[in-house]
Amino acid sequence: MSDDVEADFFDYLGSVKRRERAEENETRAARQRKEWRETTWAGMLIATVERIGAAPFFAAIGNSFEKGEDSASFYLTSLLYKIGLISSSIISVYLLGWIMRMIMGEEILVEQEVVIVEEVTRSQVETEERAARDKSKKEGGAVDGTRKRRGKRSQN
Repeated sequence: MSDDVEADFFDYLGSVKRRERAEENETRAARQRKEWRETTWAGMLIATVERIGAAPFFAAIGNSFEKGEDSASFYLTSLLYKIGLISSSIISVYLLGWIMRMIMGEEILVEQEVVIVEEVTRSQVETEERAARDKSKKEGGAVDGTRKRRGKRSQN
């Protein structure tokens, strides 16, 4: 009988120590949770959701997933998630294109300069000049093809 009393006493001391450790762990976890909510963006977002009263809505969504992948809510949420992911990808591509267009301009123009090199001999130049002089003498104009005016213009 004395062994039973001692075992019960040791069990009692062990349970008291376990309860004290559990309370210490709970207070430490509460302190860390409070610090996380005050110092991180996610914590501030969760605190805001709780303040506006939307927490029960999100809790109900979370509880609906307990049935697993066969539930309609899981299928619907999964479908909405996929649609959102595809839509955000398309929007990000359009935004990236808009930013690139703003940086580079509306169009990309490719300009090419073509240079034609023609070798002309001195005799060809002299022949063309002689032909131009002969033509201007026949027409009565200057060498460059303009005509001389007869008479003077009055200066007003």
